Amino acid sequence: MALVHMAVTALIFDMWSSDAVWFLGTGLGLLLLARMNLAHVGLEPSRMPTALAVRIANWVFVAFGLAAVSAVPEPQAVLITVLLALQAIASHRTLLGSA
Repeated sequence: MALVHMAVTALIFDMWSSDAVWFLGTGLGLLLLARMNLAHVGLEPSRMPTALAVRIANWVFVAFGLAAVSAVPEPQAVLITVLLALQAIASHRTLLGSA
């Protein structure tokens, strides 16, 4: 999802602008969040000290996704927000930090 988001930046924006930087930065943020989640994937619940930070980051991204949907009510924004919510729910079940 993040890589596609970053790849379409050049297709959506004709020139390098603040909107293009914002769009690419969102893709980089999604990529970072995905890597954080992948670092905690395992067969058993994770009690790594960073698990709580990953859980919080997931829910923060859901909140930003909801804000994005209200600002840009397009199907792709809704889809990304739904996927972020599913990721947050899955991480909430598997990352049993001290929350």
